[in-house]
Amino acid sequence: MATDTLQLLGKTIADKYAVESVVGEGGFATVYKAMHTIWKRPVALKVFKALGDFSEKDRAKLLEEFVQEGALLADLSARSAAIVQARDIGSLTGPKGEGIPYMVLEWLEGATLEAVMADEVAKGLPLRSMKDAVRLLDPIGEALALAHRKGIAHRDIKPGNVFVLGDPRGDCSLKLLDFGIAKVVNDAQKMAGSFTKTAGQVTSFTPAYGAPEQFSRTHGATGPWTDVFSLALIVAEVVTGKEPLQGDDFVQL
Repeated sequence: MATDTLQLLGKTIADKYAVESVVGEGGFATVYKAMHTIWKRPVALKVFKALGDFSEKDRAKLLEEFVQEGALLADLSARSAAIVQARDIGSLTGPKGEGIPYMVLEWLEGATLEAVMADEVAKGLPLRSMKDAVRLLDPIGEALALAHRKGIAHRDIKPGNVFVLGDPRGDCSLKLLDFGIAKVVNDAQKMAGSFTKTAGQVTSFTPAYGAPEQFSRTHGATGPWTDVFSLALIVAEVVTGKEPLQGDDFVQL
């Protein structure tokens, strides 16, 4: 269970986001459920704790990039219903007095595609046909196409970043999460001079859904094609019920 390491529960951020609970925690961010005190609607507050561990100069540079990526997300989400909406962005003071950036996103009720697939396997439901898999993931493909036309790549396409609202086997809609985040985290890792591993994963992308160029730049640079490769892996997993890339560690993958 995620813990309130940033000690934000019960606090009100920016005089309008009352923090109610912790809903998830990763290597570089903690997600809280908060209530917009004026609109009386829930929002997701994503706080990027890992970006607070740098010098003041590097932190300022990362914060500037974070704001730019937030603006891109706001623009993309305004153009596509399949991209989670960015509502606000800002910086709060952490437990040690450091400035920590946060992003306010629309609150989603549902589950990630990763959780959906695990639940379907546990219930013994039949696998989807290729036609059904494409129909399910088509909104994500269209959202990526929109971003790619603008020269923007996601770089961390995986079932955990695809959110399902509604009945996965019936009437449902999908939302793509974490646009622009992988780039900021990757740049932060370059500043730190190393790749930070959390729970056996490189934080800027997920190895099980990584494209060749993410494992080694000898295969070329990352870009929109990286997302296409990862989306193809998801399609394969939805159809076969198995992760396409098999391996016990980073080197094997």
